Amino acid sequence: MRISDRDDGLTRRMPAHFRQWPPSGLGVCPYDDCTTLEISYTTEEEMLRQYVPEEFGITRPVLMVMYEKCCGVRWMGGSQYSLITVSVPVQYVAGKEPIDGVYHLVLWEDKCEPILGGREEAGMPKIFADIPEYRQNGNCFSVNAAHEGRTFFEMDLVLGRKYSSAELAGINAGNGRVVQFGWRYIPKVGPYPGPALSEATYYPVDNAYTSASACSGSIQWTVPELHQHPTQHSIIAALASLPVREYLPGSFRKGSSMMRMDLARALP
Repeated sequence: MRISDRDDGLTRRMPAHFRQWPPSGLGVCPYDDCTTLEISYTTEEEMLRQYVPEEFGITRPVLMVMYEKCCGVRWMGGSQYSLITVSVPVQYVAGKEPIDGVYHLVLWEDKCEPILGGREEAGMPKIFADIPEYRQNGNCFSVNAAHEGRTFFEMDLVLGRKYSSAELAGINAGNGRVVQFGWRYIPKVGPYPGPALSEATYYPVDNAYTSASACSGSIQWTVPELHQHPTQHSIIAALASLPVREYLPGSFRKGSSMMRMDLARALP
């Protein structure tokens, strides 16, 4: 066999000697039942700038923090997983036309399959964490993430008023599309500096929300000692160092999502 046959019209996933299909098979990926909890806060732009590539302009110095419970994930046979994203509203400015979206600083997930696909094929900065299902006690919601038993992230939200029909229509406008940006960086094999591949990526997701409510709340980061969590210490420490200037209104949302891998691409 020839794994690197450029004329066979196929794409592959590792282990590449087993897994192959036409690129058209990487299309719309439905997520039938999604629950989202999110809150944002303003921070220091100069500090934030050091983590956002120069190809992106920061449209507002805001950290957007989102938890999502994804169920009915069809490409996983109807299974489920949870994720936590930390993102920045940006505009891609290195192409012919500017593109607005969110740049993911980090994306924690609790299952291997979505981590591998999102990293290798879409450049999403996905890493592993233990993410229990969100807890609800009356109008109070709580979320946490841990690694090897050590909690490093906590989010507490209080449910407020329901969105009006006009507000719900607003977040569903344009297919509820969120343009995700990432950076696909593959290091060289062996002890050599520089990347084998380094490129900005574009990966939209469409959303259809059936209900939403406003929330207020807060985030807490607990930075582990370096020896306790050496592989993610620098990430957690960097996020925890960004000061909270002001919390912005959050939300609790129910609906479905479509991952638009058919539209994903590397950016020039």
